[in-house]
Amino acid sequence: MYADLPDIFKSDRRYQKSSNGELWLQDEPFQIVTTSQIFGKAIIMIAYQHQQISERSLYINEIVYKHQNNWKIRDARLSYQHPSDYITIKYPPYSMPIYKLFLDLYYDDFGTFRNVYHSLGGIYIQFGNMPAYQRKSLKNHFVLGFVPFGGDFNEFLKPFIFEMKKLEKGKIMKVNGQDAWVIASLGVVTSDLPQGNDMVGVLRHNAIKGCRTCTISKDFLTDRIQNIPKLSRYHHITDDEFSEILNENSISVKKQLSTKYGLRLKCSILDELKRERHLQTPQDIYHATAGKIGRLLKLTCELFSQEGENDFIKIWKVFEKPKNWSRLPNPISHHDSFMMSDYLQLAMIMPFILQRFLKVTSLKNNNIIAIKTRLGINTNLVPNFIISCWVIVAKTMKVTFSNNFTSEDYTNLRKYLEEELDFLPKVIYKFIYLNIIIIFININI
Repeated sequence: MYADLPDIFKSDRRYQKSSNGELWLQDEPFQIVTTSQIFGKAIIMIAYQHQQISERSLYINEIVYKHQNNWKIRDARLSYQHPSDYITIKYPPYSMPIYKLFLDLYYDDFGTFRNVYHSLGGIYIQFGNMPAYQRKSLKNHFVLGFVPFGGDFNEFLKPFIFEMKKLEKGKIMKVNGQDAWVIASLGVVTSDLPQGNDMVGVLRHNAIKGCRTCTISKDFLTDRIQNIPKLSRYHHITDDEFSEILNENSISVKKQLSTKYGLRLKCSILDELKRERHLQTPQDIYHATAGKIGRLLKLTCELFSQEGENDFIKIWKVFEKPKNWSRLPNPISHHDSFMMSDYLQLAMIMPFILQRFLKVTSLKNNNIIAIKTRLGINTNLVPNFIISCWVIVAKTMKVTFSNNFTSEDYTNLRKYLEEELDFLPKVIYKFIYLNIIIIFININI
């Protein structure tokens, strides 16, 4: 209600609107309402979802929320819709068992021989209804097929889309010898950065607006005070933008709109299914964190002198690793052959390996001068600062992949991620420029 608005937003105009039935939705912090405080049912409409609102109706046009501990307000259109707002389903036959399934889709390119250039695109599905411990089992990952190098993902997926459309409507199937109503839909789509953008219909991350979660320009991705709720991508808004692109006849105008909105010229084939493209295609933290470690490894190895490389290899060969780990390749000469899991394992042991050999003579002279100039430190401290980079990354990985999360864990994770953004670029200058989109995902998403 108007009386509950923060003082900064109170005005004659909003007071007049409140007299006509306008209310304000508070995003966060959420208020707990007990059953004893409930007097009855009230019908409140989100204004932009309705063509006409009667004079006596209650409606919402704006959302009040906190950003950086300051109250902000945004248009109610900048919010995620409830599935019932854009999905309609067919009611099942009376007195028949109902089975509801949701399928998670995974897509990733991989080299058939580790890092061979001609890669395959593996497409897998899982039943999201399964408990977590069953989803981890390899036998419950079902291979849909492989898209060969140069193949068309949309063309390959057409049969799957065709079957899913029928399941979305529901169909009668025999289950344990009796008729049952089975309905299924697409759950979460997981993939790497480039493929994920393709499946949402967003331009790839080297574009001006190449994030599938938000519309922030790439020049501002490292800004930690971005107002994410106001700049996020929302399914219904993206639908309108795609309609604008598709309705244009001029290819040059289409491309201009594509650049303006950061969208591809055509929608993804997955948009033929009932889904919320942005929420159901989240950023893959596993790829983002492993990719960050891979780039840090490459940049760290570039700092080494010949003596440093030789000492690193000596320690690497004798360093005792857990017996259940697969054999890791040489990080200096074969870091491009590392798997994602290899990078995460490396992050655990790298601080200890560096601690055993790293000294001033292990580093190239020009790198020593550059680091000590940026940090304003003594030459002898440069190796310690490089080791500290990997210590921060190891701490971040430990919290990121914890089995359980508490409020304290979230606070620590935020702290470590901010330390990474502050500290690593000062020591390893190129780090932030090679990881802009990954750093943004880690900090904001």
